[in-house]
Amino acid sequence: MLFAGGMLLGGAWSFYRSKKPWWAIAGLAVLGLVCLGISFWRIQSG
Repeated sequence: MLFAGGMLLGGAWSFYRSKKPWWAIAGLAVLGLVCLGISFWRIQSG
């Protein structure tokens, strides 16, 4: 999950750099942050 979140955030950054539509950038960024949040929550809760 941590890896997937990082990949999605990297994809959002790539979309931002290549001037893709804002909704695609926002969607990837939100999905990436959700994945990272879930993985950090799972790490904290053991």
